[in-house]
Amino acid sequence: MKCMNMQGMNLVIIPEVELTNLKTSQAEILNQLKNLRALSPKATFPSHITAKEYMSAVKICRSKFDQLVAANKIKTIKKKRKIYLPTSEVDRYFADPTIE
Repeated sequence: MKCMNMQGMNLVIIPEVELTNLKTSQAEILNQLKNLRALSPKATFPSHITAKEYMSAVKICRSKFDQLVAANKIKTIKKKRKIYLPTSEVDRYFADPTIE
């Protein structure tokens, strides 16, 4: 292998066998990636998140969360002792000017 520097450009000379091996390796990697994508199921996002996940996503504390719930500014669902919110509420928090 030989390297030359000409005005900020590098010229690398490698044997043809090495270049062929590199191309073959890259083709194998691409094929394996295509196979992985075909085998793996499409990513599904949950339709609901917990209150803790919501507060983390919109960067608010528990007292602010409780204020929003009390003022009916965000939609919540209570199952036993857990509070859930539709994931769309995260986008609505930032888009809706009435939510402060």
